[in-house]
Amino acid sequence: MIQGKILPTFVLAKKIKEKSTTDSGLRTIPVEVINSPTITAEVILTGKGTINEEMVINVGDKILFSQRAFRQFVHPQDHQEYLLVAQKDVMLIY
Repeated sequence: MIQGKILPTFVLAKKIKEKSTTDSGLRTIPVEVINSPTITAEVILTGKGTINEEMVINVGDKILFSQRAFRQFVHPQDHQEYLLVAQKDVMLIY
């Protein structure tokens, strides 16, 4: 698990990948994933919030947000791909 400090109203998340192979090994990409305007991710790290904006998202939550609402990067230590999302851009927490 990645540890560290993050900006107060931001969350670090890892994209949840859709199943891309069938039981017989055939690779598929569901049409709804290709045309989807949103992304689903699992929260790895959260900021503490500010005096004016309380952090309501917790580590382990799954979140839904727009494809234009994040920054994507590869972490230099574990070489994993992560997404940085502002709490105000999260549309759904589940």
